[in-house]
Amino acid sequence: MMGTTTGQVSVTGGSAPMVFAAFALFAASLVLSGLVTYRFARGYLRTGTRPLLQLAVGMCLLTAVPMLLRVGLTTAGVDSAVRIIAASVSELLGLLAVLYTVYER
Repeated sequence: MMGTTTGQVSVTGGSAPMVFAAFALFAASLVLSGLVTYRFARGYLRTGTRPLLQLAVGMCLLTAVPMLLRVGLTTAGVDSAVRIIAASVSELLGLLAVLYTVYER
């Protein structure tokens, strides 16, 4: 006879409320970074001002892309060192894009 489960959830890495809170914060951060990037992109499309495009790319590389890389590469089974380097390179490129926009004349 096969065993059945009755609504039990098993989590790894902490208590269920802590894991839920971590996922909720991750989702909120991803949504907010997407909204900021979207606003910069809309501003660029409306005005054609190149610095807004650079800020949109920089914010996306700085916030959303590293988060998605960390989750996506973990799911794909990629080594942790590669995940860290990929996310760090994305963050570095994002910061460089934002700094270029700020210091461009």
